[in-house]
Amino acid sequence: MFELVRGRVLDVGCGAGRHSLEAERRGLAAVALDNSPGAVEVCRRRGVPDVRLLPLAAIDESLGVFDTILMMCGNFGLVGTAADAPPALRTLHGITTPDARIVLDSVDPYYDNDATDLAYMERNRARGHLPGQVTIRLRYLDSVTPWFDLLNLSPSELEELLRGTGWKTAYLVPGEEPDFYAVLEKTGAP
Repeated sequence: MFELVRGRVLDVGCGAGRHSLEAERRGLAAVALDNSPGAVEVCRRRGVPDVRLLPLAAIDESLGVFDTILMMCGNFGLVGTAADAPPALRTLHGITTPDARIVLDSVDPYYDNDATDLAYMERNRARGHLPGQVTIRLRYLDSVTPWFDLLNLSPSELEELLRGTGWKTAYLVPGEEPDFYAVLEKTGAP
């Protein structure tokens, strides 16, 4: 999917910075964002030139204008909930060029579920959540993040969330199941 990345790049949830480093290797300027101080430090040590400690919810026009937004490794899910997705997408619309794109991947929550997964999904539905919304935290040795919502979507759920945001699916590419990749392009004003 990296062949679809162009121009100035915003790498949301950059982690250790591999996508930002690849963008730089290809001659593209990248701004890497993560809400983990440890991830930001690792990015800096690995040589990412512009990395910032910033969550998705704090993105605004002060970052400048971008041609590509990367939300890889499930990071589209950082929108958190179905209700939070449209405002986040409208914000990204506002900080991108007219021909910008979002390159993302997600995990289709409906693929190969066992009884425990199905029960979790049913509890989500009963609470008014999308079935693939999970509440998680990450742990490494003695470090642990606060709990946060991560939204896993099917391609059809992604389409539904895009309504009224100024984005549409331009490409949908199957990955190794249950993963899929998508490229979103602007449709005009949200």
